[in-house]
Amino acid sequence: MLAVVMSTEPDPSESTGTGYRVFVVATLSAAMAFSLVDRFALSLLFEPIKADLGLSDTQLGLLHGVAFGLFYATMGIPIAWLIDRWSRKWIIFWGIACWSVMTALCGLARSFLTLLGARVGVGVGEAALAPAGYSLLTDIVPRRSLATALSLFQMGALLGGGLAFLAGGKVLEFAERVDLTSTPMLAQLEPWQLTFILLALPGVVFLVLLLLIREPQRGMLDPAAESAGPERASGLVAELRLRWKIYSLLFVGNAFLIAVNYGNMTWMPSILVREHGWALPDIGFRFGLLMLLVSPAGVMFGGVAADWLQGRGVSAAYQKVLLSGAALTLVLVIISLFAQTAWALFAIIGAIQFASSTVVGTGPATVMRVAPVVTRARVSAVYVFMINIVGLGLGPTLVGFLSDLQPDDGGVLTALRGFSIGSCIIAMLCLWKLQRHSATSEVDAFSEPGEAIQH
Repeated sequence: MLAVVMSTEPDPSESTGTGYRVFVVATLSAAMAFSLVDRFALSLLFEPIKADLGLSDTQLGLLHGVAFGLFYATMGIPIAWLIDRWSRKWIIFWGIACWSVMTALCGLARSFLTLLGARVGVGVGEAALAPAGYSLLTDIVPRRSLATALSLFQMGALLGGGLAFLAGGKVLEFAERVDLTSTPMLAQLEPWQLTFILLALPGVVFLVLLLLIREPQRGMLDPAAESAGPERASGLVAELRLRWKIYSLLFVGNAFLIAVNYGNMTWMPSILVREHGWALPDIGFRFGLLMLLVSPAGVMFGGVAADWLQGRGVSAAYQKVLLSGAALTLVLVIISLFAQTAWALFAIIGAIQFASSTVVGTGPATVMRVAPVVTRARVSAVYVFMINIVGLGLGPTLVGFLSDLQPDDGGVLTALRGFSIGSCIIAMLCLWKLQRHSATSEVDAFSEPGEAIQH
């Protein structure tokens, strides 16, 4: 599939040869996967952490939501300011170093506040990867394959979500068996703490790989795009004002749809433990394998479908894919209300993750096609901000809060379903308005110079 990114267009620079582009896309996608392992392994560890530290569902939601999501989102904007001015390679390098260290520190936490602080650090470190990766790849991959390339990059996030449960389950199983009583500094650690420490170690490998990437010239693959269409704004605020309707509908619509995806990944392990009695290692294997299969497939389907429709001149092609993903997700969430067994629920959740993942690569690709070179990283950081304030910040925290309002163990499933239905409705309304606006505005804000548009 990586070969799709390797367009037959002539390379404007020797640094963007076929093999090198494969390496960069693969490395950044793998780094994205690693970041999601560190991020979502916490979901698998909710139950032992809750029992060991005596936490409520609201506190668990805060650890996964506000502590991580708020700082991940807000730090992305100042980091993006640096990305537009400094080496993207080195920003990614130091981001990986930061989140790896802070993940290990999660394993040393013995209270809610210390774990909260470490999760904040993980969020700050991971905030560098997405906007820097978007900007870096846009200057390496030809524009005709951009949605596919960024879907491959974002597919790492979905692979990482699956690996978080697969690897996390295996590491937790190892941590529960290993005898550390004679090991200095590690003897007092609980299995969930040792799991965090072990999951942080691969960061060293990615730091070495980052040293092999060269910083590309900014905008070298799309100089013509800067002169196409209406006059471009040079500042972030001016650019957001110029295309405020496109950006606001896209950002809010995608944020609420991805919130459904994140909500399932955050709370489904606890639901399967509390309501169906599944063991955590079994959940890690089964749910992790499911995420590895359906979520990357959804991401790639969305990206390839968007490029295919765009290449055939379909008006607002990217937006049509986004809207279709939201509509299908809503239908599947409603169907999940009738799931009576663990395996029925498990299968429907897989379908929901596929449908909601179709926007994961197409959304940022849409942003990259709209934003000019000089503000591209900052606009993408605002997009990431919205995705994570709602998806990672609001979603898990609100589900946990609603769960605590209900005394029985089924409260978290009811809360997740209610949140998912509401989020899908908001996403559909926004993306429907975006599709209608984009089909009638300008020459299609997302078309290449000279592309034919079919209405």
